[in-house]
Amino acid sequence: MSYYYRGNLAVELEKNHSRKKTKRTIKIKPSIPTGEKLLYLLFISIIVAGAGFVGVRYSEISQYNYEIQSLRKEIRINQEKNAALQLQIEQMSNRDRIVAEAEKMGMVSNPGSVHVIGQNDSTGKTKTGMTN
Repeated sequence: MSYYYRGNLAVELEKNHSRKKTKRTIKIKPSIPTGEKLLYLLFISIIVAGAGFVGVRYSEISQYNYEIQSLRKEIRINQEKNAALQLQIEQMSNRDRIVAEAEKMGMVSNPGSVHVIGQNDSTGKTKTGMTN
């Protein structure tokens, strides 16, 4: 009844078990040499640095493209403003408008005080000087 003294699962029935001792040969793989590890590390570092450089340059190119687009838009807006101002200059320098504005201000026309420089005469030659 000694079986149940320590519980039925903890009892060994036969105590004369013979274990065979076998020799195992363990093969140890040689590790990668230190120089080769450093070479791999250098290679990976160069690749990471190159990828970083390409990324930075791509970022700069994108920024330059954005600036170019904004400057082109600004140029287009300025050209439209210049065209509107040029039209306004042409309208303001119209002789009939100037005469009408002068008459509104109370000015009178005196043809005798007008001096014309570089007017063509009837012969087709250019006169230089003042006429009264």
